[in-house]
Amino acid sequence: MRHRNAIPRRQREAEARERALATLALMRHKGLALAMAAKAEQTSPRTVKRYVGSALRQEGPGGRYWPTASDRIRRTLHVLTSKGTQPVTVRSSRQASQVGAYWAAVQKYLETGDASGVRQFESKYITDISGERIPLLTDLQELDRLGNAGNLSFETIYAKM
Repeated sequence: MRHRNAIPRRQREAEARERALATLALMRHKGLALAMAAKAEQTSPRTVKRYVGSALRQEGPGGRYWPTASDRIRRTLHVLTSKGTQPVTVRSSRQASQVGAYWAAVQKYLETGDASGVRQFESKYITDISGERIPLLTDLQELDRLGNAGNLSFETIYAKM
């Protein structure tokens, strides 16, 4: 078996890893145990343990698995720049959550015109695994331009491997 949290080499592995990360998120946000969350994401507990096992803790021998509060699993996400979306590999669930909150604020702005959420990200940046700081785009005119051009997709923030 390959190392836990391994970056997948094939499309099938990438899809399995994405389902494992979705299962972990479901466990954290809904408080579900591993088996129930894996079933909801149409994957197996074994697959989840393979890809995100370091973010799980077991309640004693043979006990249930529960998620840790955060993890250091690398994820490649889309981050919005003035040139459009850019894939960035982050090194923790906290950074991934920050990117998710940013995308939610951008989507809310483009749908309703409410820029309060986007303003919270002014002067903020995401640090990739190489240490490069990537500023989050908060220029409302640029967001309007990118949104009107149809360059933004809110289906998933995860970049395809």
